[in-house]
Amino acid sequence: MLAPDVVRRLLRGLRERFPFSPEAECSIEVNPGTLTDELLHAWQAAGINRVSLGVQSLGERTLKKLGRIHTAEQARQSWKKLKEAGAFDLNVDLMYSVAVENAMQEWADTLAEIASWSPDHLSAYALIVEEDTPFAAMQVRGKQVRLEDDDELEQMRLLAETMAGAGLSHYEVSNWARTGKECRHNVSYWDGGSYLSLGPAAHSFDASTRRRFWNTPDTRAWLAAVQEAGAGVGGEEILTPVQHLEERIMLTLRMVRGGLEAELAELAEQAEVNWPPRSLSRMIEEGLLERDGAVLRCSERGLYVVDAIQAQLAADLS
Repeated sequence: MLAPDVVRRLLRGLRERFPFSPEAECSIEVNPGTLTDELLHAWQAAGINRVSLGVQSLGERTLKKLGRIHTAEQARQSWKKLKEAGAFDLNVDLMYSVAVENAMQEWADTLAEIASWSPDHLSAYALIVEEDTPFAAMQVRGKQVRLEDDDELEQMRLLAETMAGAGLSHYEVSNWARTGKECRHNVSYWDGGSYLSLGPAAHSFDASTRRRFWNTPDTRAWLAAVQEAGAGVGGEEILTPVQHLEERIMLTLRMVRGGLEAELAELAEQAEVNWPPRSLSRMIEEGLLERDGAVLRCSERGLYVVDAIQAQLAADLS
């Protein structure tokens, strides 16, 4: 949506205000059908080196159900244009568990074609129905929006199998990458690092103080605050030790490699709760979690139900 000159000015302004590593990951997202040669040239000139293409699906029924404005053919043409540019690491975004006619075949066909594209990275997320959305209204009317759990699980399994065959390693619940092409931005989130987000409604986090703060969502109010005070922060919170522990459990187990259990135990001590949670041993016995030396992680089966695992462990902290 940003015009070419706006992208150039934005990156120039950021570089004037922040120290950039020579090898900094500079990503931009684009929807198929909106990509132009002028944009590509502006991105390269601005130093952008990673592009995420919001394909979502190559099935026309799924695209229509999701309300996407692009066609599968536009996605193919945008991908071809990005590959020919040769200057970017490339990610594809996909969405699954969308209830359409012949959903399983559309998903299988999409995955097979995406694998043939040889992306550097792939992100795939199950459809989530948020409140006060058209999908939520459809559900109230009794229309199916998401697939049944068994079908969603089958789509997840096919996703993992296809990406492994395409040479992409599963490194986070919803993300696959070629060696060295993991998304640094997202890995920083999952590893509990600090991040600064700019613009209206943007959320930031200072790991050293456990402070989370967010900007006012109204663009005009945000601009006025920046002009008057230099920042548009609209609210903040300091995570309690228990909240911090619960968040670290959640994020650690989302990573396929897991994390050091001793670090979680130390956070539990700071939060004055017992470690391990009561259900941890049972989950290991059931094959949902694994201890590999000092590392705690989800098993392959556990990754399919990681949200439930995290919720149970957090509930069992005492």
